[in-house]
Amino acid sequence: MYTKNILEISWSILKRVLMKKIAVFLFEGAELFEIASFTDIFGWNNVVGLKEFRDIKVETISYKESIKCTWGGELKVEKIITEDNVEDFFDYDVIVIPGGFGKANFFKDKNNKIFKKLIKYFSENNKIIVAICSAVINLLETTYIKEKKVTTYLLDNKRYFNQLKNYNIIPVEEEIVIDDNLFTCSGPGNALEMSFKLLEKLTSSENLEIVKKNMFLK
Repeated sequence: MYTKNILEISWSILKRVLMKKIAVFLFEGAELFEIASFTDIFGWNNVVGLKEFRDIKVETISYKESIKCTWGGELKVEKIITEDNVEDFFDYDVIVIPGGFGKANFFKDKNNKIFKKLIKYFSENNKIIVAICSAVINLLETTYIKEKKVTTYLLDNKRYFNQLKNYNIIPVEEEIVIDDNLFTCSGPGNALEMSFKLLEKLTSSENLEIVKKNMFLK
């Protein structure tokens, strides 16, 4: 009995160590569709995916208790990140940054010091960074993304895409661009495909197809 308990405790600790963790960083005015594309895909994965891949934790985080989404509604985040606890988030494997609209104050806090510190660590340690649509601008404002292939929103007279020339990166006029561990895309419609690509990277192509099948996604 004693040996069994030790083994169970050891397995529990090992699972926590091996568990992949994804932080979805929310700025004010983020789009709910872009958030849900990741929380829901990985939520389904933890129920119907291959058993060896079911321990992927996704948490919404922000520098404030709640954010108002672009098209209405308020979302309370699961964890608040501060100057005092920012290092607690360094062990996450992925940071996802959904985009949003300027009219919804999405760019108001783009120079947030906590966000910059988090991106600095992720970039320097080659961790996975995913930025959707306009979130690419907030990401690049940190100045820690350099000499990487990047895209952003391509429509609206390319006013967002044209801003990319202001940064030390390589603009690529495509909807989805992946450069090593940096994932960027053009719009909300690409967010779902990005979540697929991330799930495949963290698990397997077989597991991705199982999740898509169970969600009736093609």
